[in-house]
Amino acid sequence: MFIILSLALILNLASCKNVSLKSGETQTQKTSSGVISLLDSLGVGDVPSYPGAVYDEELRDALGEFKNQLKIPDDYSSVMYTVYTANDTTSNVIEHYNSVLEELKWKKSLDLTSSEGGFMVWEKASNRDTVISYIIVTGKIQYGNRNEVVLLTGLIIPDDKIGGDKNTETTKEGSEIGPGNIYFTNPTTPAGQGLLKTKSLDMGIKEWSLWLQEGSKIKGTNNVTLVEDPTFMKIVEFFRESEEPGDGGAAGIYQALDTDLSKFSSIKIWLVGKVLKEKGGNIANVNPSSFPEGAVQVRIKYLTEDNKEKEWYHSFFYSNIIYYDKLNCSLVTKEKWFWYISPNLLELNEKPAKITEIRVYGFGWAFIGDVADVNIIAN
Repeated sequence: MFIILSLALILNLASCKNVSLKSGETQTQKTSSGVISLLDSLGVGDVPSYPGAVYDEELRDALGEFKNQLKIPDDYSSVMYTVYTANDTTSNVIEHYNSVLEELKWKKSLDLTSSEGGFMVWEKASNRDTVISYIIVTGKIQYGNRNEVVLLTGLIIPDDKIGGDKNTETTKEGSEIGPGNIYFTNPTTPAGQGLLKTKSLDMGIKEWSLWLQEGSKIKGTNNVTLVEDPTFMKIVEFFRESEEPGDGGAAGIYQALDTDLSKFSSIKIWLVGKVLKEKGGNIANVNPSSFPEGAVQVRIKYLTEDNKEKEWYHSFFYSNIIYYDKLNCSLVTKEKWFWYISPNLLELNEKPAKITEIRVYGFGWAFIGDVADVNIIAN
């Protein structure tokens, strides 16, 4: 497991407490009060900011909208990057970091550069018996009426020696088993028995019930349709649009079940999806007191052994949201197919004994989400 960072942190030597940098500050800023950068605290030395680069809060917040224009490998898509406008050419950015990081004794482990931009990973041993990865991404992007050469920086810090990821803001009892796994190339369906008796989604959704929840102020347009797709032939698409901002609604499918789990040792959810558009006030469940929003979500209703009604869900998003619900939400790439395998739901503290419903849907102010396949895989 790793701590994956974007906004640089600083460590106060006097108090030994972690604090976050204010918006727009960079990891190279130091003060005379004994505050040093995170990289310095790990013994790898600071990396200077790129000359002339400007931290861009607008583009940072919109990273999910244009990230797919940059050549970021799938294995690094979930890194939370800090975004700068480079005010230079991509070749100059690449040349600069090749020179500076070599001089600072970093070792390049991955280099995917071209005339259009680049993706580089540099590594260095820390003072905690771990290897720190410093990531540089540069390329030309278009966002709205802006055309920019951008510079993204990110860190990957193994957490096995520094106490682990302490972000527990949205940890909930019953979700202790973790988020599951996301793949961006087909890992093949997990071995086991598919418990859904309905036909595959490419054969239609007549055996499913529709969930079309209108907005509370204005109805909006909520649709569930079967559309053609070059990869999967036919897929289910969830759509909502509304002229009223801040007014949520739903579009999805569900089916009632009466599935006894007593003879199984493993129950996992398998889903193949794609997020094309998301808009809402609680994307990635940043506000756990509200209903989570997202263009593609899966929710299981179940009974425990003592007949309590419980739910488990998982949601997928592409927006650049740093403090998201890491147990119940996964970061994906906009407009790109992903394959999801949940953890074993029988390892929940409140263990399912019988599944009573599966629901696949989008929920929010406006969204477009696609699902090509979904099932409950038992072993």
